[in-house]
Amino acid sequence: MLMLTQGPLFALRDRPLADPVARAAALRPGYRDHAIDLGDPRGADPIVEVRDYDIAGANAYFTGVAPYHHRIAGAVPDLLLRRPLVDRLVGVNARLKPYGLELWVFDAWRPLSIQNHFHDQWMPDRLRALHPDWDAARIASETERYWARGGNGAVDPLSPPPHATGAAVDLTIRYRNGAELFMGTIFDDVSDASNTGAFESDPDGLAFSIREARSNRRLLYWLMDDAGFANNPTEWWHFSLGDQMWARLKGAAAAYYSTAPGV
Repeated sequence: MLMLTQGPLFALRDRPLADPVARAAALRPGYRDHAIDLGDPRGADPIVEVRDYDIAGANAYFTGVAPYHHRIAGAVPDLLLRRPLVDRLVGVNARLKPYGLELWVFDAWRPLSIQNHFHDQWMPDRLRALHPDWDAARIASETERYWARGGNGAVDPLSPPPHATGAAVDLTIRYRNGAELFMGTIFDDVSDASNTGAFESDPDGLAFSIREARSNRRLLYWLMDDAGFANNPTEWWHFSLGDQMWARLKGAAAAYYSTAPGV
């Protein structure tokens, strides 16, 4: 088994990502207004269970892992994603396999009820408790950094939340059947430390934890970028392909995935 200080993946761990993440952060505002080509035949790509294709994972909202420590009402056990995206994840896993590593999926397609719970209730309540001086506009702006708006009973096909498309996935890298690589925060840590480029500058110089997290985030980012995915710059774990955020960040004229079919 190769060590991460050997072979082709070592170069990815040493490749800075501050500039592409900064560009993505500048492009991200207003991505929900980006065009979607509802006539694109790829919009009918099927939704499949990622674990049927040897992609490891467990739905974080169903299993109740940190930071929630309980099952979120309405959560599903499934990890559903568009088939072409799953095929690309299989390719990423093939690059990780010689190192004894694999992807680990936290979440993929997400029910509207979960989206609404976190966007409309959980996140605003948390921010009001932490920042009682913030006005409604500041609360809404900060919420949108991490949780996209859902909808009142139905998803707008021209502006769906990313996870409603089946084209967005939250994931990390772990040792096969073992510990996750250290990324500096847990999944769904709603703080600046979760920004993909948060550790690109190391003021301490000798902080081994920061250096390790930075190298591991770079590895994940560049592996997924090589596979065609776009990263949400506010969340190191969030990647998508074919949805509005992907189209906005990659410079595509239009997205081709709207709401997921059959779910």
